[in-house]
Amino acid sequence: MNSGETSDLEQRAANAYIVWPLAVLELFRETAGATAWSRLHARQAFVYGIAATLGYLVLLAIPLLLIVAIPPLGGSTAAVVWIYALGLLADLVGALVVLGLSLSYRERALKGELFAIPCVSPIADRLFRLER
Repeated sequence: MNSGETSDLEQRAANAYIVWPLAVLELFRETAGATAWSRLHARQAFVYGIAATLGYLVLLAIPLLLIVAIPPLGGSTAAVVWIYALGLLADLVGALVVLGLSLSYRERALKGELFAIPCVSPIADRLFRLER
């Protein structure tokens, strides 16, 4: 495998941290020329993407869950508006945090680092045994 193919593998693995469906493609594709480094990052990016998506969906649902769980809040229009306004603010902050983490992981991967993401890497290791 030449250096052009290696850099292409590294680029695809790093970009999977930002757009995690790319990690799915890499997992299914896992070519014979794929390095252990690129496979590790593709698997880690896949689990990170799923976890970040699920976490963000929960964050989006918090205002609705609060109104359903605490019925007196649903009776007051002002309370509902405030809850959803705070929910929108939390959604914006959550989106910026996820984007910042994704860009940080991408940059680290582009530098060739091997790193572990807390809570994500152990799940990725259990889901995909590195030695098949």
